[in-house]
Parts: sequence; structure tokens; C-alpha cells
Amino acid sequence: MSLGLPFRSRSEGGFTVVAHGAPSVSIPDAVWLALSRSYPDMKVLVEVVPRPFVRQLWLRDMGAKPFPGYYAFRAYTRGERVVLLSDATETPQSLTWLLLHELAHVEVNKAPLLDAALRSIPRSKDYLTSDQAHESWPEERLANLVADELSPRFGSRPGLNRLWWRERVRSMTRS
Repeated sequence: MSLGLPFRSRSEGGFTVVAHGAPSVSIPDAVWLALSRSYPDMKVLVEVVPRPFVRQLWLRDMGAKPFPGYYAFRAYTRGERVVLLSDATETPQSLTWLLLHELAHVEVNKAPLLDAALRSIPRSKDYLTSDQAHESWPEERLANLVADELSPRFGSRPGLNRLWWRERVRSMTRS
């Protein structure tokens, strides 16, 4: 799990949160408490990683797969482990929305029938690099729905999806 950075770890119910380095944006403590109370049986490891370490993160978790780019993604889920990238392109509310989105992927992973059905639908070859291709895949649409519906309960708001984030990245990285 190491990225060669100092880290802080805490647990709240079934949620274990590991913050690598000093993430510039984090999810409020009240959200972790509310999630653990709302979903006491959920067991998830959540890593929050500063975006400048995205290449090291990719190498650690994806090995020899080609790196898709610095701003190609903002999070991913593997089984019951969620990784969120943190930088100024996110806000506490968008990270909360993003966590809910990724928790939907965790739940799909744990539901064999649903997982098999969704994974039988081929992903576009540009799934990692095209926002439209990514957002059109049925599992992503389901995860967006979950995040949009639940986000107000946890101090966030609907609509903080990849397209919202991409526009934020563009506006913040224009010269």
C-alpha cells in the first residue's frame, strides 16, 4: 500500500481511511461518521492520495499498463478498496460525491449477478481517455445515479460527475 509518503490512518465503523501525504482537499469528518452510521456493515478501505503522486499510484496498482495521463481519472475501485485523488480540482463536496460514486462500484463488485451483467457489456476502447465513453458505460451511469441520489444526505450535491470535474480541470489549467 505504500507510496513512500507519510500517511495517517483512521477507522470509522467499517471504513478505514488512509490519507497519504497531505491531501489538499479531504472529506469532512462528519461525512465519515454519517457514512459509518448509515452503512454499519460496509467494510471499505479508502485511500486519499495527492494528485502529484498519480504516476507512482498508477505504477503501484496498475503495473505495466500504460499511464493514461495526469488528469485522465480522479478515482478508482478495486474490490473493497477505493482510491481518491485529491488536488484543487476537487472540493470537499465533490470528493464526498466521488466517494459515494466509488462505493456504488464496491457494491457492484459484491453482487455477483449485477457484477456479471454489467461487466458483460463491453467498455469502449477509449473508456479511460474519453469522458463521453466513460460516462456512457452502464456501471458508471449506475454509480452516478447512486452518488446523485445520496449526496445531499452527506453534505454534497448531485451533478459532480466526471463531466463537471473535467470542466473544472479545464478552467483551472488554462494559461
